[in-house]
Amino acid sequence: MKKSFSIFLAILIITLSLGTGAAALEPVTGTLNVMTYNVSGIPVIGDFQGTQRALKGNARMAKIGEILNSESGCDIIGTQEDFNHHAALADAMPAFPYRTYTSGGAPLGDGLNAFSKYPLYNVNRTKWNNSYGVISGSTDRLAQKGILSTVIEIADGVLIDFYVIHVEAGGDAKSSAARADNYRQLAEMINTRAVDRSIIVVGDYNAGFVRRAADGLFDYLIKPTGLKDCWAEIHNNGDYIYDDGGEWNPTLYETVDRVLFKSGGGVELDAKTLQYIQYVDEQGKTFTDHIATKVRIDYTVTGEPINNQPLEAPKPFNPFQRFVDGVASVFKTLFLIFTNLHELVYLIEEGLELL
Repeated sequence: MKKSFSIFLAILIITLSLGTGAAALEPVTGTLNVMTYNVSGIPVIGDFQGTQRALKGNARMAKIGEILNSESGCDIIGTQEDFNHHAALADAMPAFPYRTYTSGGAPLGDGLNAFSKYPLYNVNRTKWNNSYGVISGSTDRLAQKGILSTVIEIADGVLIDFYVIHVEAGGDAKSSAARADNYRQLAEMINTRAVDRSIIVVGDYNAGFVRRAADGLFDYLIKPTGLKDCWAEIHNNGDYIYDDGGEWNPTLYETVDRVLFKSGGGVELDAKTLQYIQYVDEQGKTFTDHIATKVRIDYTVTGEPINNQPLEAPKPFNPFQRFVDGVASVFKTLFLIFTNLHELVYLIEEGLELL
């Protein structure tokens, strides 16, 4: 009897052990709903970039925040042109407890921010090495753009790199050259990361694979980094090369507001859906001149997630230093305008070429 009981106990222990082992090998999976949205927060100018005119400034940005908070259904949102009215936007988004602190209004800040339902760490901001235009070329040197990078903990101990970018605007040749250089700079930053984690890059890319294809979105950014574009993967059969439309048959048009991703560091990412959302008021009027791009990305933890660097929560900028920097930026702006009046000649030449 004792022998039979011992055999039964041994079988029971082995069975439980095998069951525990199988459970331990079960991969961790989840879903991220991610959005990129240019909120047109440039002071005064932004009030006229949508068709809604009743709300301006802080009131308009607070309304956008309320809508994003209650209707977006997102886990992470990256914003661009989030300048002088950031506090109004952020205060209206309590569903996103983790967020970056503003780098300041225009012309001091870069207008880039991230709002997350997951812990957010190691925030860094990088200016573009090359930009064009003070009076011409969409005045990119007056409204700074660049790269915001951060690390987000999407599950217990599972980290991804999350970037928010705003690339050079303008349709002239000099702006196009600066935009191509922006892509090269971002690619180098991604390829030289100390930790090769999975990555999501959202933002206003100011280019597509058809429009301004010569700017090199594919050649200078996607190809050298191995990033994938959600629109191309979901709605264009994974095709990135525009061949004058011969083999180009997307199921949904592309916009400049894009989400790119790449697996890595023991975390596999897979884009599942992409939709464009036009946020409007009760009369159907828009708040910005951009459509929000929302994607669903599924993730699977296939190995031990990489986390071999210290994590630091975001810290607000020193108020006094922000004031000093703000005053300095005003004088810098006036200096830039005065010393770049020659751009008027370039504007005239560009106009004459179009005639």
